[in-house]
Amino acid sequence: MKYLFNFWGTLTSPELEDSFLNDKWLENKNYTFLTYFLCCFFFLGAGLFGDFQRVFYIGSAKELLLFRVFLLMISLVFILQNGKKQRRPKFLEIWLDSMKYLSTIVIVLLTYWTRGTSLTLLPGIMMMLIGFYMILPGRIMSTNVCALALLITFAFLQDPVLTYGKEVHHYMTFMLVAIEILLCFFKIKHEKWARTEYMSKKELDSLNETKDKLLATIGHDIRSPLALIQSRAELSLLSLKDGEFSEVTKSQNMIIKSVSKLDNLLSDIVNWAISDLKEGRNSREVRCITKTMGDAVDFILEVANQKKIRIKRELSPYPYFHEPRMMTTCFRNILSNAIKYNPFNSEIHIRGSACDDFYHIEVIDQGPGLGEELAEKIKSGLNDSSEVGTEGERGTGLGLKLVKNIVDNHGGKINIYANVEGGATFKVSLPLLKDGDIA
Repeated sequence: MKYLFNFWGTLTSPELEDSFLNDKWLENKNYTFLTYFLCCFFFLGAGLFGDFQRVFYIGSAKELLLFRVFLLMISLVFILQNGKKQRRPKFLEIWLDSMKYLSTIVIVLLTYWTRGTSLTLLPGIMMMLIGFYMILPGRIMSTNVCALALLITFAFLQDPVLTYGKEVHHYMTFMLVAIEILLCFFKIKHEKWARTEYMSKKELDSLNETKDKLLATIGHDIRSPLALIQSRAELSLLSLKDGEFSEVTKSQNMIIKSVSKLDNLLSDIVNWAISDLKEGRNSREVRCITKTMGDAVDFILEVANQKKIRIKRELSPYPYFHEPRMMTTCFRNILSNAIKYNPFNSEIHIRGSACDDFYHIEVIDQGPGLGEELAEKIKSGLNDSSEVGTEGERGTGLGLKLVKNIVDNHGGKINIYANVEGGATFKVSLPLLKDGDIA
């Protein structure tokens, strides 16, 4: 996957850049606090040992000392105010930029007030540039502004006659320009590398999540077909002992049909996983939503027949742009859940129609219903368990998590609520695409 970077090595997407900075805050906050405090502390020490040895023509060393102390106080307040925050502070960049700007202003004032006679200006500027570009976290733009200000200060405010001489001064100015350019490119490279590593880790986490989801789906969805095959095989043996060969033939046909469905299911799951890994290049197509629902109903029909559950369908045909395999899996899990909790000899009602820019699909069962807390967990994808069905059926809760994931991938939403006359309604709302949305 290619990530778009700007010239300064940061992500062009504001959302991705903000996500990177937020996620890196906990990892880097102690380093940020320590480096800024130490730089401010050493900056104060440099003033104490150096400023009082200089000749000031404007202002005084004491006035500059106040600026340096104020800078150290800012770093302490910054640590005290944000040290315990688990989330990245809203004005973090302003705090960091202010400390860099203030230290730069001190150097500019020092050079101007001493009329450029300081012999330690160049090493001091070089130390600051190393700190800005290589040590201190923060925005590269503020670093560039400070670096440019320091370069101009040395080039135009430093007195070459009273310090190194004009030729040496010009050479040092050239070297300072070269150092700033090299450090700037180092900073850009470092910023880009950090973000590339972060995005690669996110992509790897996504791949692992897809892998886990694939394994969980396989384990969840093949349970029903395997249980049906087992029950039919056992029934076939009993029928064979009793000489009921017609029942044996019927069971064997059901087993063959179930094996075929199981094979298709595994193929669909693998194809779905592959499409999920293609970063949006999935196999969506315009297909009648009733046909997709019909595929889901066909898959679970035998299980419904075992509990003598009738499935009534009232869906308005609508050509919808979706991933048929994913959506079939989604509907299949909703229906399997309804069958699980429906009593013997009951009915499941499926309704579907387009309204208010959505195609709404409702699966209405006659089960015991569910509480509001559980409904909220299912809608948020946080359910991690499943109740026993009316005939002792057991599950893991993964099916409805998969439903949530598939609906989210299609930009839809789910809702679950109890019916007044009993049972529950599982509602899926899929957004209707406007002209130009299909690409």
